[in-house]
Amino acid sequence: MQVGHPPIIAIFLLLLGHSMGQLRRTTINRQINGNRTHANVKAEKIVLAAKYFLVDKQSSQTTQVLTNGFNLEYTIRVCIGTPPQCFNLQFDTGSSDLWVPSVKCPSTNVACQEHNKYNSSASSTYVEDGGGFSLEYGTGSLLGFRSRDTVNIDGMVIRNQTFVEAVDEPGSAFVDVIFDGIIGMAFASLSGGITTPFDNIIRQGLVQRPVFSVYLRRDGSSQSGGEVIWGGIDRSIYRGCINYVPVSLPAYWQFTVNSVKVRDILLCNGCQAIADTGTSLIVVPLRAYNAINRALNATDNGEGEAFVDCSNLCKLPNFNLNIGGSTYTLTPKDYIYKLQDNNQTLCLSGFSYLEGNLLWILGDIFLGTVYTVFDVGQERIGFAKLKKNSTYGIYRPTYVREPPSYGIDYSFYGDVYYRYFT
Repeated sequence: MQVGHPPIIAIFLLLLGHSMGQLRRTTINRQINGNRTHANVKAEKIVLAAKYFLVDKQSSQTTQVLTNGFNLEYTIRVCIGTPPQCFNLQFDTGSSDLWVPSVKCPSTNVACQEHNKYNSSASSTYVEDGGGFSLEYGTGSLLGFRSRDTVNIDGMVIRNQTFVEAVDEPGSAFVDVIFDGIIGMAFASLSGGITTPFDNIIRQGLVQRPVFSVYLRRDGSSQSGGEVIWGGIDRSIYRGCINYVPVSLPAYWQFTVNSVKVRDILLCNGCQAIADTGTSLIVVPLRAYNAINRALNATDNGEGEAFVDCSNLCKLPNFNLNIGGSTYTLTPKDYIYKLQDNNQTLCLSGFSYLEGNLLWILGDIFLGTVYTVFDVGQERIGFAKLKKNSTYGIYRPTYVREPPSYGIDYSFYGDVYYRYFT
């Protein structure tokens, strides 16, 4: 009797295994500030205000000194040029620009001088672009100019990638951070017409699917901060199903949260949120911020930050976020930071406020509790609950069927879409 199917199945499985084996993985390095202070939080908020075009009152104070870096930083290693010049770049889904310090920055710019710098004259693949670049921060403007070169991310060689050589980094917010620059992973509409690195990765056929997924590791003392998986997902990291919701508009990774509750208090009903790996905080609208402080019996310092009594942490409530019909829970361990100021331990609520903000900006307080899939091709974002004692770092080829894409009339929202959501 002739048996035809087993060989066909074997070939199919072989091809499938080879296909999934093409997923590329980049280790995320995590740097926890060993002496977390209130200044760390202020530094983060200066950068957040710039990304979201918001006002940070405290950043305009000339007496403010930010010398401790950020509270928590996630970076990946990226090399530019031929031969490669390598940098630790903040992995930031809340922006779309790729920038690194330039060897042309003045000797008086401390932040630039204390980090790795790109030297175009040392690269045989450098192409002059010449376009200017400016990004406003509360402490001044980050200034630079555009260049093009080969960019290498763990063997993914991106040809002719446009990036920014920064020649002036403002204030002191970037002086002691471990990252040299930033690689933005949001949509190209935020990048001023520059093709983003991931868009070029897709166009140049470096991944099989226009997707990247992220696992941020918050626990433990290890510098291993998780992984970026380019072109697919890893089922060994999460349990259950991936819960997808459509991106509201392809700019930030913005989506609808059905509700947020603490105890019996409804903080959000159909509000707009952004997944932002570039911050450790959750920044919320003013009304929600005030309600959260009442629920936590927290004291606001007048600068959009609130503190709780460290002796009452065990009595604090959980927060439940309903996204796409699934509920994700944040415990006090997730959203309370212990800081050191003047030899005193303070307990800071991770829920913060920036003037003018109407969105829920979800940093690693939330993203560190889930596995997140950023689906560029279908303009959607997916969340899954992490496995307990996740076998992080072990790759197991799997095939996951994806539901069809969503149809959204983005033109309805206009250019300042984020101002229309509350």
